[in-house]
Amino acid sequence: MVSAVARESILPVRGPESYALFGGVAELRDDVYSADLNVAGEFAPCHCFSIYGDFSYRLLSYEYDVMFHDQRHEALNLHVNGLNESYLGIKLMPFSFAGVDFNWRLPPREGSRVNRFYRIGVSPFGLYEFSRNMVLGAAVEYFSFLEERNFQPGDELGVKGSISWKLLWDRDDYSGWKFDYVFLYRWRIQESENLNMQKPYRKMDDLYRGFRMRVDAAHYFSVLKNSLGMALFYEMNRGNLFGMETGHTLGLYAKFMFL
Repeated sequence: MVSAVARESILPVRGPESYALFGGVAELRDDVYSADLNVAGEFAPCHCFSIYGDFSYRLLSYEYDVMFHDQRHEALNLHVNGLNESYLGIKLMPFSFAGVDFNWRLPPREGSRVNRFYRIGVSPFGLYEFSRNMVLGAAVEYFSFLEERNFQPGDELGVKGSISWKLLWDRDDYSGWKFDYVFLYRWRIQESENLNMQKPYRKMDDLYRGFRMRVDAAHYFSVLKNSLGMALFYEMNRGNLFGMETGHTLGLYAKFMFL
C-alpha cells in the first residue's frame, strides 16, 4: 500500500475556513524513523469557498537494520532529506451541509522514497451538526495518478469519517478544548501497469485495502479577536484490517484561526 500512505495528513471533514498551521512530526514507518516540519494554511473569503496548501519538509530519517546468519549486522543508514509531499486544493460548499474538495498532490523532492507520482483527487463530503459542540463528517474520495516514465499507478477509492467534539467551549471567544477523531479506509480499485512491458505482463499485482486513523487533542485561546490552538496528535499511518502491520506518527502543532 505504498501510494496510500506517507506524509499525507489525515484531517477531519471540515468546511472552508481560514487558518495558518505550523508543526513538527515524528514518524515510524517501514523501520525508518523520521522527523518533519509541517506548514499548512487555508484561506476562505466566504463560507462557501476556500483554497489551501499543505507542505512538509523532512529534516532527517534514520534506519537501523540488523541481520543474522553471517549476513549484515547493525547497518546504520542516516538520511538528511528535503521537501516531502505537498498538497494544493480548493473546497466548494454551496450548501451548509455538503460540498466537494478538489486536490492535487505534488511528488516529493529528496524528502521521501515513495509516492513519486502526481495525484489528482476529488472528494464529496457532508457535515452534520449533531449538537452544539459536536460535528460529524463523512467523505468519499477518488484518486487518479498521472503516468510517468511509462508507469501508470492504479486508481484508488476511499471513505472517511470524522468526529469533532468541543469541551468547555466558549463560542464567543472560540476558546476551550477540541478533540478530533478521523478514520480512513482506502483501497486500490485497479492494478498499476508497467507500460514498458508487453501487454500480458503489465499488471503489477498491487491491489490492497488498508485503514488509517488519527486523534487530535487541542486547546484554543482567544488572541486578538482570533484564536490560537496548541495541539498534540497521534496517527496510525498504516494498518491492515486483519493484520498487525502498522506505522505510527506523533506530532505537535500550533494553529491560528482567523475568525
